[in-house]
Amino acid sequence: MTRDGSGQARPLLLKGARIVDGRGVRHERADVLVSGEQIAAIEPNLEVDGAVVWPVGGRTLTPGLMNAHAHICLDPGPDPERILRHEVPAETAIRAASRLQQTLAAGVTTIRDVGGAAGVDIALASLVERREIAGPRMLAAGRVITMTGGHGYWFGVEADGPDAVRHAVRGQIKAGATTIKVMATGGMMTPGQAAGAPQLTVDEMAVAVDEAHKAGRIVAAHAESAAGARNAVLAGVDSVEHGHGIDEEVVSLMLERGTALVPTILSDRAIVEAAPEAGIPDFVVEKCRALAPSLERTLRLAIERGVPIAAGNDGGAPLVPIGDIVGELELYVVHGMTAQEALAAATTATAALFGMSQLGLLEVGYVADLLVVDGDPLADIGSLRGPRAVIARGVPVHADHLESPPG
Repeated sequence: MTRDGSGQARPLLLKGARIVDGRGVRHERADVLVSGEQIAAIEPNLEVDGAVVWPVGGRTLTPGLMNAHAHICLDPGPDPERILRHEVPAETAIRAASRLQQTLAAGVTTIRDVGGAAGVDIALASLVERREIAGPRMLAAGRVITMTGGHGYWFGVEADGPDAVRHAVRGQIKAGATTIKVMATGGMMTPGQAAGAPQLTVDEMAVAVDEAHKAGRIVAAHAESAAGARNAVLAGVDSVEHGHGIDEEVVSLMLERGTALVPTILSDRAIVEAAPEAGIPDFVVEKCRALAPSLERTLRLAIERGVPIAAGNDGGAPLVPIGDIVGELELYVVHGMTAQEALAAATTATAALFGMSQLGLLEVGYVADLLVVDGDPLADIGSLRGPRAVIARGVPVHADHLESPPG
């Protein structure tokens, strides 16, 4: 949807696109009408009086991408924790707002922020929803729930015992959180603790799930070991984040209970492959190098067994921008997914995890979150990188020379 000189909304007509989503090729050539926030029609040879026409023949139209594991408050440089510790909340908010714009321009139209600081992520999510700033729609966890001294304690809520955890979750919901994040294990980015060591107990996480689900929120659990992931799944979380070391037993539990995996394998790859002079703290590199192979095994096993996989790249971790979800999808293909399955992981699978039934497909009545890309993402998932145009909730937010078709 665009506006004419009088400020009136005008439909947007994309002409001649090849239409692809996580189900495969839907049309080799068709026109797509966007009216308001929705896809209003998909037909060949549409003509609509008063519509703004974009010729996109020779290009591919896909759903907007989703990132199920992001940290908008973290600078994706080599040492995000150090920067966040030294920022005042106003600095964090300004820089995070800029990162939201960059993320949207990269083709990511929905994110789940799984741990922010000082309520910045919750505030930004509200501003995006009201269209006061540009950015992807956001589920925002606010402060993570962790045990005393647990992973992320320095920007989370420390809580010990079921009653304290219940109170902490209620506090984040009161603050405006639209999703909840719990720490089932230690992590790489918190100094002085073993990544993967179990932290919150099954009973503690179960009350977090109970409180969140009563309020219509989904729960993500940071878990970097089989024991921690097992505890999280038994507690009833909706998704296991990372999942290092998950074994056949945990996979069977996840399949039985419908628990999704959000692998964030790009983050491990970025840290392991970084040059020594990149500036990532030594303790982070050491932990990651020890654990990274187990995440590769987890991902291959999850793909083979059909565990629901929602794409998330841990954007905001060292050297990983939130908008680079395509790099995550490329690694899924390396470890056994087809390109079509990878596209589904960043669209329909993530929409299903989020409970957002009107996102992720190119169908009439769905929300018009759309990308125009060169190339064929079903042959090369990397062709989703650098979209020619991004449309979010029916509004063009990025366009690169769409007045003429490719030569």
